[in-house]
Amino acid sequence: MEKINALKTGSDVAFKAVFESSWEKVYRYLVNKTRDADQAKDLTQLVFIKLWTYRISLSDEIPLDTQIFRKTKQVLIDWLRAEMRKREYIFSNSPEATDSSWDQINHQTDITNHLYWAIDKLPPKRKEIFELRHIQGYSYKEIAEKLGISTKTIDSQLVKANIQLRKILQLSIWAAITGSGFLN
Repeated sequence: MEKINALKTGSDVAFKAVFESSWEKVYRYLVNKTRDADQAKDLTQLVFIKLWTYRISLSDEIPLDTQIFRKTKQVLIDWLRAEMRKREYIFSNSPEATDSSWDQINHQTDITNHLYWAIDKLPPKRKEIFELRHIQGYSYKEIAEKLGISTKTIDSQLVKANIQLRKILQLSIWAAITGSGFLN
């Protein structure tokens, strides 16, 4: 908590201490995910730039390591999205782009759209719990504190969400195979 307060007040010493104690962990995670040491260095630097830039918004109630990891995941997600946009741009401007290449991109887009569509079909509270856990990366304890419910309730809702999503997605796959227009 002291580190967080020191960061919030703009302490260079606190930031340096946090950077030195966390950069290697962040870097290793990003190397593992990107499989590119140079890119991981750039992304690690971006994580700490964002940490400094948005230091005022740090929470006193969530451990600093957790907040750094969330920033790391968000930087990674942003990078992955940008990489996807680059690939789509290159594909769209490449004379070598074939119909089967476009079919593959469209198939991936369809899968993503089906997943978001299925998540939207969850009951509101279950959807909120699912998104907090799997999209925003909150722990069970953090979700429990945020929503004022027990971790057992969270576990139960996530199990139900997974079952419901599996059923919805199986139906949409069946509809796609049979051409029955289930999603329309």
